[in-house]
Parts: sequence; C-alpha cells; structure tokens
Amino acid sequence: MTRRTFHSVQALRAIAALLVVLFHLQIVEQKYSATSPVIPALMRFADSGVDLFFVLSGLVMTTIAAGSYGSPRNAGRFLVRRGWRVLPLYWFYTSIVVLLMLLAPGMANSAYQEQSITASYLLWPQSQLPLLTVGWTLIHEMFFYLVMAAMIAFARESRLPWLLLGWATITLTAQHFLGSTAAPWQRVASSPLTLEFIAGAMVGLYWNRLPARLALPVAGLGVVGFMGTVLALAHFDAPAPPAALRALGFGLPAALLTLGLVRWEHTTPPSLPQPLLLIGDSSYSLYLSHVFVISAMGRLWQKTGLNTAAWQSCLFVLLTVLACLMAGLVSWRMLERPLQQLPFLRRKKLPEARPIPG
Repeated sequence: MTRRTFHSVQALRAIAALLVVLFHLQIVEQKYSATSPVIPALMRFADSGVDLFFVLSGLVMTTIAAGSYGSPRNAGRFLVRRGWRVLPLYWFYTSIVVLLMLLAPGMANSAYQEQSITASYLLWPQSQLPLLTVGWTLIHEMFFYLVMAAMIAFARESRLPWLLLGWATITLTAQHFLGSTAAPWQRVASSPLTLEFIAGAMVGLYWNRLPARLALPVAGLGVVGFMGTVLALAHFDAPAPPAALRALGFGLPAALLTLGLVRWEHTTPPSLPQPLLLIGDSSYSLYLSHVFVISAMGRLWQKTGLNTAAWQSCLFVLLTVLACLMAGLVSWRMLERPLQQLPFLRRKKLPEARPIPG
C-alpha cells in the first residue's frame, strides 16, 4: 500500500515546535532581561504547541497502521519502530542532563530534585518531571503507542473507530473517579490529553470524508478556536489551563485545523515554503535540543550586559530562535536521520512515519 505524505502535517509540526520554543524563550527572557520583555505575554500559552503535536501524532499513527491490524507480529514491529524513533535521541539528550548534573550541577535543571534517572530514561511516569523536562510529553506518547499496538495486535480495522471511542470513554470515566492520590501512571492513563491523540486518530480515519468545499472553513474555525482560547485565558489572566481545558480549548481546534488542512491539501496541493518543511522534518530534534540552547543563550546574554534595552532583547530573541533552529537541523542531520536509516529498519514491512514530538 502506498502511504500518503501530508506536507501540511510537516508544516504544522514546524509551527507546533516553534510555539514550544517561544514558550520556553519567553520564560528565559523574563528571567534575564533588565527591561520589559519583547515576547508578547500571550506566548505563555504557546506550550499549546504540544496539543497540536498530540493531534498530529494520532493522525500519523492511524495512517501508518492502516492495513496492519489483527497481527501481533505487526504490533511488535510497530512498537520497535516507534521506540527506535523516540528513544535513542531522547536518551542522548537525557544523558547530556545527567552529565551536567555530574560535572556542572549549577547548569542542570534544579527545579525537580527527586527525579529518578532510571524512570527518566525509561519514560516511566513519576511524580516529578523527567530529567529532560520536555520528556513529559513523550511519556504520553509511549502510552499512546502501547494502546495502539494492542489494537494492531488484536483488533479488526473496521472496529477501530469504536475502539477509539471506547478508549475516550474509559479515559473520561477514569479521570472522573481518580483523585489527587492516583499513582503517576494512573494520571497518565486517565489524562484528558489522550483525547487529543484520539481526535487526531479520528482525523486520520475520516479526513477524506470532509467535503472539499469545507476544508478551508474548517481549518479557519480551528485557528479561530485556538486563538480564542488564548485570548480568553489572557483576558481572565488565567494560569496554565488544566488538562481537560487544554483538550477542549486547544486540542479540539488543533484537530479541526489539521482536518481542514489535510483535506485541502488533497484537493489543492499547496506550495509550502521549503524552510518550513525543513523545520517540520527536524521538529523532533528541535523539540529535544532547544531547552539547552535557550538556557545557554540566556546565561550568555546576561553575562554580556546587553540586556538593558528593547533592541537588545529583540536581537537576543532573534539570535536564540536561529540558534535553536540550527541546533535542531544539525541534530536531525547528524543523529536523528542516520539512526532512522539503519538497515534493520529498512527490512521491516510496516510503514514508517516521520517523528512527532510530544
């Protein structure tokens, strides 16, 4: 079976990754700037790029798994591919954190003092964030993959929509009954963020049933919903929204945006900017590496003393974003892409997808 490549998905990956970069960058700018920050305060909600990533992940998983259901062997291949896609690069950057903890403790993350190194490497849920803090999204991703693998192993493809709806129902029920004393793994399994993955999976199953004339209006509705949530949270000066609100306010619009763009691309193949697609290709590397780049650039910026004027802040933001992009591209070309081109992966028959960070 020929697998479809969605260039719009690559563009959305790039946008999602850049949103997460700006989210962390505005925190560092506020920390080190001696003047008013130039990054808009709305960027404190830019971690909603993660919600878009989860939706895209669901779409890609149902797309690459098409035609492989009812086979434990295919399920095993699926897990091997997804594990190899996510873990080696994540282990590499986690190891950098471990080395910093040993050699330069002052430069390592100190907000979470009780992280388990073993649990961090294994992406096992714990009460604290993993050593590489952005790895919390990968914990959810691995849970998604495990459930998808079970469906690939034992389910008929025709029953997949009902299984996804049943998964959503179980998630909502568990979220309702589990309290604050739930174990970390229970919190992950019952998280409303799972609904974003399920929504993306439904998009992957039914995108071609959307009438072509509605493609751009649906995508526009997603953009309006996304921005409306940001403006509403900013208006009420709300803190970071809980998972349930994120799934509704960001996950649902992200699903509409993805649905509309994927359907539109099928009708009118777009000419998307190559730099945007390149950022989409390297989005996983960018996602894992940008926290190191932003931290180093922030410390350097403070030491230079060039943090007292608005133009200096603008220059810092521009240079840091460019440095993050360059680090992501280098990581993708030198680490991520070579890892995914090893011969044992090419011999597998289960179709492959480009990475989606969490």
